[in-house]
Amino acid sequence: MKCLKEEGVDTLFGYPGGAVIPLYDALYDCDDFLNIRTCHEQGAVHSADGYARSSGKVGVCIATSGPGATNTITGIATAYMDSIPLIVITGQVGTSLLGKDSFQEIDVTGLTMGITKHNYLVKKSSDIGKVISEAFFVAKDKRPGPVLIDISKDAFLEEIHDTTYEKLYQTEDLRHFNYEAEIESLATAIKKSKNPVIYAGGGVLKSSASYNLRLFAKKLNIPVVNSIMGLGSFDRNSPLSYGIVGMHGDSNANLLCYESDLIIAIGVRFSDRAIGNRNGFCRNGDIAHIDVDATELKKNIDSKYNILGDFNLILESLMKKLKNHKPYKNLEENSDTKEFMGFHPKKILETIQENLPQNTIVATDVGQHQIWTSKYWKFHSPLTFITSGGLGTMGFGMGGALGAKVANPDSNVVLITGDGSFRMNHNELLTLRHYNIPVTVVLFNNSSLGMVRQWQGLFCNKKYSSTSINDALDVESLCKAYGVNYHRADDLDSLKTSLSGINPMKDINLIECIIDKDTGVYPIVPPGKSIDNVIEC
Repeated sequence: MKCLKEEGVDTLFGYPGGAVIPLYDALYDCDDFLNIRTCHEQGAVHSADGYARSSGKVGVCIATSGPGATNTITGIATAYMDSIPLIVITGQVGTSLLGKDSFQEIDVTGLTMGITKHNYLVKKSSDIGKVISEAFFVAKDKRPGPVLIDISKDAFLEEIHDTTYEKLYQTEDLRHFNYEAEIESLATAIKKSKNPVIYAGGGVLKSSASYNLRLFAKKLNIPVVNSIMGLGSFDRNSPLSYGIVGMHGDSNANLLCYESDLIIAIGVRFSDRAIGNRNGFCRNGDIAHIDVDATELKKNIDSKYNILGDFNLILESLMKKLKNHKPYKNLEENSDTKEFMGFHPKKILETIQENLPQNTIVATDVGQHQIWTSKYWKFHSPLTFITSGGLGTMGFGMGGALGAKVANPDSNVVLITGDGSFRMNHNELLTLRHYNIPVTVVLFNNSSLGMVRQWQGLFCNKKYSSTSINDALDVESLCKAYGVNYHRADDLDSLKTSLSGINPMKDINLIECIIDKDTGVYPIVPPGKSIDNVIEC
């Protein structure tokens, strides 16, 4: 508890069990932490994740050994794929029982080796302080990520005599990298470019480089596209913002990249969903890749200019090199004027955003609703979009929203979810109710696993296998059981009435929006195709 306090931790998410009884015993007598017991260990990790994503701090959660530890796996993988700093503390059986198939024994360090930046098995109480100090350092250092600490029960019970704690600070970082030659080369390429594009990803947010990104883009009048993880790094209301690029990117954003002669990529990993065919992302142009992780350079795409270092310093250096460069001419106005009939998700999301403050934090689960939110919500500020981008975890959203609200009690928090994802996490509504954490849930209900159904329709001859949801779930009755305010909307008028009748800062609300199961996410680039191959609705 002292170690965590020294690291500035004020909130813990978790679920107790036999192997961590000593830890919870200490927590009982400690007033330094808000301790939130979720309904499930996966919900605890997602909550710590949402806390971290929306605050920039390290999220911390606790689980017991065996099934408690294995229940954290999906949450850890979710954080790992999106580079989220987490400390996951799990209990382990006593050291004399290790390797003997003991009750609730599992090799959690072995299981998580591929989805953590580092993990530890602590067998002696004297190692706890050193390990926690290292773990926080690793979780935050350069490209952030989750770290797991597995502590045996006898280490928890052992007396500790030396309680000094040495917090580790970064002494050498990316600021010391020598990239002057690379900066000069890229600056020259920008001067020669006729239609450059900035492609900004989640790394911009994690490095707190949004301000310099906005200065750089506006100084040179360069259009900006985002990965889904990069939303919020650039004001979506800016005329230079073209939204997300890739499989579900708008046609104009995709063509902007496809036709560009120079793409300046900052903090992105060029995932398959973002670039489509790796040889068809930028037809004839060059790619510059700026990142903090050397393993990302040239991993997924052949980039001509590669700069490893601190984003803020690199952007500042580029702006100095280009201080006399004439801004690029204005492109055609980038506005989505397409009209949709009926109770379409675009209209729903626009209506909700009109009724909430600009600093509202939006969490999503995964599916069609996630892409609609990415496309139609006008994100203005960093750290306001909480979603599982890399792993695509259905069931992430409720915990993510819970953690975001705990980290930002003065902000409105909205969860946009689908009926499929909702079935995986609605138990955490009980956690929201128990701790009186006000979150507004907007449930898109199309009685199907919408994204999978859409793919079946497009690529499987409309053979809708196991994607219809025709069960007897009564969402209104479920909300009543949880003590949550329920509203139903099947047109814009009823949605506006629902929004006018809720207090997002005080109450836990759920608005069920009934939409057509054949409403799809468009445009879409077929898997494996270059991003100019677009299927329109």
